[in-house]
Amino acid sequence: MGYNKKPLKGEISIGNHRGRIRLRWRHEGIRCTLNMPYSYLPENMHHATLKVAEIKLDIMKGCFDTTLVKYKPEPVKPVISTPLQIEIPESTVIYLDQLVSKFNDWTKNIRNINIDLSVDYLGVSRMLGRYVNVPLEDIAAKMIGEKWSVITYNRRLNFLSSFFSWLQDTGVITINPLLHVTKRREKRKSKNKRREPLTEEEINNFLEAIRKDTYCHKFSPYRHSLYYPFLKFIFLTGVRNAEAIGLKVKHIDFEAGQIEISDTLARTTKGTHHAARISKGTKTGNIRYLPLTEELLALLTPLLHDREPDSLVFLSPKGLSIDDRMLKKRVIKPVMLALGIADRDLYAARHSFGTRAVQQGMVLTDVAYLMGHSTVDTTIRNYVSVTRPAVVLPTINKQGN
Repeated sequence: MGYNKKPLKGEISIGNHRGRIRLRWRHEGIRCTLNMPYSYLPENMHHATLKVAEIKLDIMKGCFDTTLVKYKPEPVKPVISTPLQIEIPESTVIYLDQLVSKFNDWTKNIRNINIDLSVDYLGVSRMLGRYVNVPLEDIAAKMIGEKWSVITYNRRLNFLSSFFSWLQDTGVITINPLLHVTKRREKRKSKNKRREPLTEEEINNFLEAIRKDTYCHKFSPYRHSLYYPFLKFIFLTGVRNAEAIGLKVKHIDFEAGQIEISDTLARTTKGTHHAARISKGTKTGNIRYLPLTEELLALLTPLLHDREPDSLVFLSPKGLSIDDRMLKKRVIKPVMLALGIADRDLYAARHSFGTRAVQQGMVLTDVAYLMGHSTVDTTIRNYVSVTRPAVVLPTINKQGN
């Protein structure tokens, strides 16, 4: 079904308005809108196409009804208008596991999301499937009993409340059992020790061990040094894992001296290997440009020789995208343990970059931009500490008489 597209001039568009079909067009310079009482689903599109044909025919005949009264369909009962109407038992009790297929259809056709590629929506679908013979009105109590983080609880509460509101609007249920349930307040999160920043000495020792294959097993089919450019790039730029994995040759602009960060190869619920990843925009949806320093120029130039613009810059030994989960397991963790460095995720490289930037006195807005934060608040919350005592007070400059 997808998102609505702008129609050609003179055409009548069929769009999605709050889950229902809506027609929009212009006639003699006046915008016309006709809302139809049918859910925006493939099986209801014939209602829209018939109405479009009727309107076009009247325009051609010169008998178009500008009041639109002629074209308004008769209101239909929810049991007829929506194919997602569930069969309610004689006891009128709706059980949560009965709503799984309805939730999947709502996710696909109303939210326009592929549930198989969304961890959040797929989790909610599976959760409903586990609640066998649990009445709809008990959903709040069941959710409270789940051992979820605050973020997970609030996300699932939001998804399900929107879903139930839609079911209520279409007449499937009479009340939204989550309408007045408040979100949980997030407590101060303890920092993930595997993402703690590394010191400059630890970074240099780690990268040098990777470059020289110091701890690579002599019978290993793939040398650690193959990943050296990828790992050094992340430590030098602080980009997210998926941003580095999805970096393409065309994003390196030697003339402008900059690197464009606009695409990612994101992991999905199917895994982190090449076939499971999908191409999408950055996490915050923005595009940023990083300066192409001499160090980065020397690192990247050998990788781009005779490469197509849409080719990935960093490749696995098999010529595919890098699997960061397996890289962490097979290379990063063993090398760091051998160096006496505590267990770290690859994401620690990003936190190391942000920490260095702040410690070296970079302007916070510049740090936020380089790291792709949507607001400077994220930068302050993660990388600025106010525990260090101040040694001076700000002064007031005296103006001359």
